[in-house]
Amino acid sequence: MLVVRNMWDDVDGKAWNDMSSQYDDNVENSSDPVISGYISEEIRIAGELCKKIMKPDEKYTVIDMGSGTGRVLFSLQKILDNSVSYCGLDVSKSMIRMSKNKQSEMSAKNISFQKYDATNPAIDDLFDGDNSVKIVMCMYNTVGVIDATLRRQFFDNMTRLAGKDGLALVSAFNGDDFTFAAPMMYVPMKAMVQQIDEDSFDEKKLAFKNGLGYYSQWFTQNQMVQLLHSAAEPIPINVTLNNNTHTFGHIFSNHTV
Repeated sequence: MLVVRNMWDDVDGKAWNDMSSQYDDNVENSSDPVISGYISEEIRIAGELCKKIMKPDEKYTVIDMGSGTGRVLFSLQKILDNSVSYCGLDVSKSMIRMSKNKQSEMSAKNISFQKYDATNPAIDDLFDGDNSVKIVMCMYNTVGVIDATLRRQFFDNMTRLAGKDGLALVSAFNGDDFTFAAPMMYVPMKAMVQQIDEDSFDEKKLAFKNGLGYYSQWFTQNQMVQLLHSAAEPIPINVTLNNNTHTFGHIFSNHTV
């Protein structure tokens, strides 16, 4: 595995190419109740927010920035109206290749995947001439692996593409108790992150890290609200374990729906 600080330090996405073969097993197809519960609730909430904003006389494009192997878009395609278009952007060639292979196997229409750095300030050029309303999202704490120096540009890109009529949605790991929630989220993904060290869970910095260079930042609710310039109430992503409900993250939007 290529040692990098995070995915956007690695322009060609080589580190994520190495992880792509493990991504589906460790996330989409995970049997772990925390992971499977989290992504199920994440999609349910995102789908409901999309439905609330959509009007029957408008065209919509759902853009997933950091789309991985296509999990989010394929899931939303089963929930939303057939007229919606979908666009997945990811820095990893391997992730995009896997997305396109899935699309071919599923004969999924109205969806495209492209290798692209979503922190590029010229991202608007990808949608030049497209007059659809944009719902722009970034799921499963992808924001946590964006370099801090590029994070502001990434969020500006999201909210600018969404505009006043669209919506920007961000899912972020930020459980109520980092020392409890973080191991529950990352240990089941050990095959993908490849290594968990004694100091991997940094409670002070609210981050997961390992000696191979993988780094995933968590954010407080106030930090996320500031990044989106929004006062919208965050929606908790809850998972029930042994009859107890725990919050492992939230979905944030740029405005109230």
